[in-house]
Order: sequence, then C-alpha cells, then structure tokens
Amino acid sequence: MDLLTDDATGQFVVATESGSRYVLDLDRRVLRRAPGPVFQELRRLRRDGESIDLIEIVECRIGHRMVLRIDLNAPGVLVTTRISTAVVRIDPLPT
Repeated sequence: MDLLTDDATGQFVVATESGSRYVLDLDRRVLRRAPGPVFQELRRLRRDGESIDLIEIVECRIGHRMVLRIDLNAPGVLVTTRISTAVVRIDPLPT
C-alpha cells in the first residue's frame, strides 16, 4: 500500500528511509517507534519503544515524510508533531 490515512482501522508497520519502524495501531490510537540500527543512538526520540498516544495521522505516504500528531503526556504539552524521514513501506499487520 502506498498511503495510510487517519480514518483507517487496523494495525500497520511503517518503515522509513532511516530504517526506523513505526507500528501504528489505529484501533487503539497508539504507536510505537523503533529507531533504525544505524541511527539507534544518534537519533533516539523521546519514548522510543514505548506506546505513545496517536492523535492524528497528518500524512503517511510512500516517498514523503510521515507527519503525526502525538501526545507524549509531557506536563504542559498538549500535542507534539513528529516528522519522520521518507516512508519506504507501509504494511498491514494480520489481525
């Protein structure tokens, strides 16, 4: 698949150019990010490997940066925008 929209349901793995993998559970509205092996120490983001509340998929399309609005549950911060490197794969997970 080449596009994932905010109104989709199910679970998906999104792979990015940097080798990072995002597992998006659109039924539970959460995501989990695993950084790529090359950038694991250099490009670590807050809450990597943890479930993060997903507010909105702004863009998720092959060849484009993925843009997500998330809630990191940080005091005083309602919404964080997370932008990935270009998406190279979007795969649905079997249910």
